[in-house]
Amino acid sequence: MRREPLGAGRMAIGTDAPVPLSAIEAAAERIRPHVRRTPLVRAPPFPDLPDVPIYLKLENLQTTGSFKLRGALNKILGLSDADAARGVVAASAGNHAQGVAWAARARGIPATIVMAETASPLKVSRTRALGAEVILFGADYDEAHDRSVQIAREERRAYIHPFDDPEVIAGQGTVGLEIVDELPDAALVVAGVGGGGLLAGIASALRGRGSRARILGVQPTGADTLRASLREQRVVVGPRPSTFADGLATRHVGDLPLRILARADAEAIAVDDRAIARATFSLLDRAKLLAEGAGAIPLAGLRADPGRIGSGPVVLVISGGNLDAFTLDRILFLGLAAEGRLLRLRGSVRDVPGQLERFLGVARGEAANVRQIRHDREAPDRPPGEVTVELELEVRDADHGNAVEAAYRSQGWPVERIPLGGG
Repeated sequence: MRREPLGAGRMAIGTDAPVPLSAIEAAAERIRPHVRRTPLVRAPPFPDLPDVPIYLKLENLQTTGSFKLRGALNKILGLSDADAARGVVAASAGNHAQGVAWAARARGIPATIVMAETASPLKVSRTRALGAEVILFGADYDEAHDRSVQIAREERRAYIHPFDDPEVIAGQGTVGLEIVDELPDAALVVAGVGGGGLLAGIASALRGRGSRARILGVQPTGADTLRASLREQRVVVGPRPSTFADGLATRHVGDLPLRILARADAEAIAVDDRAIARATFSLLDRAKLLAEGAGAIPLAGLRADPGRIGSGPVVLVISGGNLDAFTLDRILFLGLAAEGRLLRLRGSVRDVPGQLERFLGVARGEAANVRQIRHDREAPDRPPGEVTVELELEVRDADHGNAVEAAYRSQGWPVERIPLGGG
């Protein structure tokens, strides 16, 4: 089943708040026994950003590792006994799945979650561990969504939408209540946007409490529809998303979130996956925080356009931390390379005893640590009697790497620097 195209015409902004402050305050009371009031902490200095106060709202420390628990709980705990007894159905890239599964278990009802066949194995296994039935279907969230709606209709079960639902948005809005309670003078609040439920909830809470903080949504360039949607005042549907930030991999924002964000004069920007990976690395390296791509993208957005920061204070919503180890390994490599802390050199040595030791001695003399070495006697571009040696070195920074390369050249080794793809 294919959903009808959204946003065929201009949206009606209206004068009444689509998700009023009273609904968010009621959600806060309903979910309070089950969620963490996550910390709002001052960020360490980031050398590529202006020296203004930056705070991190740590939803990566939420019970399920993501803010999504808040909205799912508010929706599921608010179901009538009759609706709840039949169980719930949802579609998700992963974090909403865990939120729905956790909330359903808390209420003692069954949950079926449809996830794309490309979903993170970590998020799939954690959702199943929470007791939900997981069905893998489709190439992306939108195809999984269509299947989940079909199941909900056929089985007459409540459908828990991840972002286009006022009760879900009210639950996410409790993040905004906590921000404005602790930092009422926040001048800019930045969050990642997939369907827009989190940012819409935060905007509703801030505006409901009288805050005039600017609101900025950041999307991956491979799932960039909010800018066009705000500009055209309608839901713009994009192509199939392409980004490792799976929590933001949707083809469009929700109709209700878009109406809320337009009323709140929200702004939007997009950044590529390389920038998201570097931000993930920086949060781990400097703030000692593990964030998934959707959680790190606010920092990537600030770096891409620091002129938006103003005088602060700024709040970055670190929306989730469910990052699998394989993706983390790739991010660490890209981050180290981007900061100039890895150096890869290729050179030629004579194939006689002692030459490799001499070649490695240059790195040792410059206090560079060998991370990997490849010794190739069969390289087609080398004559007999010569060996190609490729070194990957750990260095302190880009200047140290340049010094190591210069030392090789000064000592008679005509090395070639190999790009690492982290720039």
